[in-house]
Amino acid sequence: MTIVLYILHFLVSIGMIAVILFQSEVGEGLGFIGGGETTFYKAKRQMEKGLKQATVVLAVLFMITSVLIFVIH
Repeated sequence: MTIVLYILHFLVSIGMIAVILFQSEVGEGLGFIGGGETTFYKAKRQMEKGLKQATVVLAVLFMITSVLIFVIH
């Protein structure tokens, strides 16, 4: 059980790092979007929303696995 929990904790932490790094890359390009690119802007906003939701889910999973590891040991 503990090995599975450690592996899950590791995967969640790697996923959270990747999502956060990708989120900072996506957010940089919003300053130069013109008025004619509304479709591109909407797609970018949906991607940012999905990344934020993924960050929240991964953060909650990270906290849960951290607490479970603490309780087990």
